Amino acid sequence: MSTRQLANFNALVLAGGRGSRLGGEGKAEIELHGQRLVDRVVAAARTTGALRVVVVGPDSAGAKADSVLREDPPFAGPLAGIAAGLAELAASAGSEWTMVLACDLQRPVAVATALINDFGQRAADGLLLVDAQGHTQWLAGIYRTSALASVCAELGGNLVNAPVRRALNQLQLARVPVDDETSSDIDTPQALESARQNGRKAMAQHLPPEALNDWLEAAAKELGLDSGEVDIATVLDAAKHVAHEVARPAAPLSTFLLGLALGSGKGDLPGLSEQLVSRAHRWADEHPEGTT
Repeated sequence: MSTRQLANFNALVLAGGRGSRLGGEGKAEIELHGQRLVDRVVAAARTTGALRVVVVGPDSAGAKADSVLREDPPFAGPLAGIAAGLAELAASAGSEWTMVLACDLQRPVAVATALINDFGQRAADGLLLVDAQGHTQWLAGIYRTSALASVCAELGGNLVNAPVRRALNQLQLARVPVDDETSSDIDTPQALESARQNGRKAMAQHLPPEALNDWLEAAAKELGLDSGEVDIATVLDAAKHVAHEVARPAAPLSTFLLGLALGSGKGDLPGLSEQLVSRAHRWADEHPEGTT
């Protein structure tokens, strides 16, 4: 299912949490694979076609967004953030549908792509993801904008720290099941380290990391490219997933296509890589006979 079936939507990225379980560091500022978590989610929303992306959080979190604002009062919870974001969108470029994403998604492109691809299965008020354990991911959904606004309006002065599940569960929403790899977030130090290790594991090839770095420098110089624009772990991670879930010969072909997309300005390397990995996951599901 293509993004043309959802041609007009905006996105809210919620980045206002304290990050208390991450030592008090704001989640938005944490880096994964050389990019801030919030920037990765903003890029994912744009990759899947969002017309306008609003970040709700501290001013610094909105560097890649169309606008950034703070819920009132700060740290008032996701529903207060949604209400603030909807007001901002309504004042500029309103849309029938709003994608709502948390800023701490480990694979934001996979999440956004899953929502877009299954948009045709939506219920009256939208759809959202459900992880492998059956937990509803309230901050990974596409909602009818008017339905979200109505819920927030009904709460009125009780928006602050209102339970998201209780408020949004009254909406008519389709549940889209996804695996844990797609739905995983980064809300503890252990989850953050695991996400970083996943990237480093892609470096476990025949060549040691320093040799790959040396080859990157040599090859980039030969081709007149900037080696600093290439994240080896990201490229190898994409190749690994394609080789495993599509076919081994598809890995070098896919990394070549990744380079073409990057050079054509289709997005940044982390976002394009996650998009490609997500497509490899779906390929495996579509071709249960296996890979070669």
